[in-house]
Amino acid sequence: MRGTSPGQSLGKWYITWVIIAGICHKAPRGQILEKSYITWVISAEICHNAIVVQTFLLGFKKDRLPSNEYKIKLCEKYDISELHSKTAYVNIYDDCERSVKDFYTNFITNLGNLKTKCKKNGLKCCRDVNYYLDLVTGIIKASQLDDSDKSKLINKAEIEWEPNVRAQNIYTCERETDLDSIRKRCILQHLYDLKEDENNIFSFSKEYNEYLDKKWEKILSYTNEIPDKIFIKIENNSMGIIEKYGQFLGSSDYICNNNLDELNKEEITFSRDLDSLINSISLDRMSPNGDKHICFNKRYVDMLKYKALNIQKMNNLLFIGVTLLGFSLILIFLYDYTPLGSWLRRCTKKKIEVDENPNEELQELYENSENIGRYITYPSMSH
Repeated sequence: MRGTSPGQSLGKWYITWVIIAGICHKAPRGQILEKSYITWVISAEICHNAIVVQTFLLGFKKDRLPSNEYKIKLCEKYDISELHSKTAYVNIYDDCERSVKDFYTNFITNLGNLKTKCKKNGLKCCRDVNYYLDLVTGIIKASQLDDSDKSKLINKAEIEWEPNVRAQNIYTCERETDLDSIRKRCILQHLYDLKEDENNIFSFSKEYNEYLDKKWEKILSYTNEIPDKIFIKIENNSMGIIEKYGQFLGSSDYICNNNLDELNKEEITFSRDLDSLINSISLDRMSPNGDKHICFNKRYVDMLKYKALNIQKMNNLLFIGVTLLGFSLILIFLYDYTPLGSWLRRCTKKKIEVDENPNEELQELYENSENIGRYITYPSMSH
């Protein structure tokens, strides 16, 4: 019997896992797959392990990230990095405008090729399209144009070219351009992408964090002008996150297994004052059914405990105050309206009378002693 070399064994092992991973990608976990007389029973655990092994063996490539499936197709034949290289050191408006227009023209064509997928998964398509539009704004702002020309080009893109990108006949997609709306879009995009890229993050956490730095660099340059000064709070029945805005987008720690579709933009707030975020934490937002798919970060939990402790202290002081007030009212009631009060008043009155009598007697004695002193004579002594 011929032996197998370590390389052959590794190759067979690799192929086996890749085949299983491919089956898992195409079929729901736990489904029984039949091919001729062979029956495969793929469990959730086997699928997960197979995909993780496949990811590890293939190495980290941003083009293979599940979250980039649409992003790559949207930039075919004109990558976003090419737009950056053509505008980064340009200070002539017409040259920048030409490059941006070329990008939009190619982008619209690629979006048309994704029409079928965007109709089926409009929310993801909208998020990815808006990511690129926000990124284009960041690239224009990073160019060498005068500030007035930057604003002019951004307005031209928003008014003339973007309406074709967000065609309503393909999917419904809005894009508000104020800074808070852009920040909220980035946060939602980040949460969804992390959830899709979970297996890659576990296998290549360092490489993935480096990828995140480059991914958000241009957008952070104009939405986070003063680093570490903007705090975000994400809070609903299954999420509680307080973090610095820039650090949040640069971290792969926030893989939330809850339903992100239930997260509204109104549940994402910003502040430059951390104390105001602490005061706005709602103790009533905790899930009453003990849902295991909750997503809280340490800073939020610490602040939740801090606020609960302060409320408990206030409640204790209030309880002590109310107790003392109630006890005082009871004493007043007993003194004024009960036999015990009458008895106390009589005892008090008698004590006052007893105290007054000795005082009167002492006063009389003092006066008598003065009178007696006036009539005392002393005999004269002869020498």
